[in-house]
Amino acid sequence: MSLEGYIEELNSVKGFRAAGLMNFTGEMLVSSIADASIDLNVVSATFNDIFRSAHEASGKVGMRATNEVVISTPDGIIIMLCTGVESAAHVHLICILDHEGNQALAKMTMEKMGPKIVEELA
Repeated sequence: MSLEGYIEELNSVKGFRAAGLMNFTGEMLVSSIADASIDLNVVSATFNDIFRSAHEASGKVGMRATNEVVISTPDGIIIMLCTGVESAAHVHLICILDHEGNQALAKMTMEKMGPKIVEELA
């Protein structure tokens, strides 16, 4: 399956607004957007900085890099997952859902696609 195909799997999740796959520096590799008001390149780069700060902060307390960040707001949910800083392909996935979105299904879908994406990129 293509990288686009993996990301498009998230389109069917209830509340889906946007999703993307980016390298660990925040550069968007592929994306899918249902809500045209979201500038996913800017949003992803911004949240990627937060995610990388969480990687660093985890290390400062003696833990390994962050695997997942979930940000909940009254209007929606942002989920970010990391394939692993030491994996063959260190990439970040982001999914944006509305406030009624199915966070559990989005996370399960993202967790399943992570290893497949690493295999394809490695």
